[in-house]
Amino acid sequence: MVQQQNQSSRGRAVSDKANREMKYVISFIFMILLTAAAFYLVSTGAVAEHLILPLILILATIQVFLQLFTFMHLDQKGTAFYTIFIIAGIFFAAVCVVGIVLM
Repeated sequence: MVQQQNQSSRGRAVSDKANREMKYVISFIFMILLTAAAFYLVSTGAVAEHLILPLILILATIQVFLQLFTFMHLDQKGTAFYTIFIIAGIFFAAVCVVGIVLM
């Protein structure tokens, strides 16, 4: 009976590890696709010139959040403190950028 419980807990541990690894692979593939999309937009001229920069910034923002929540584990419990500081840093950086642009 105890051996069956140990085997089932090991099976769950292996399954959880495989799920986490698959999450990393899927996120990495999605990030590669976002990068390829940005290169495609710039190299082919498929979009009007005045739309390229906003689209690239949108793609980059999506990629940053994917990296934060996938590879820096901000989606786990106990990371609210770090998430608050990252969001505050992004806010202050945005304020600085707007201030520099308006100068």
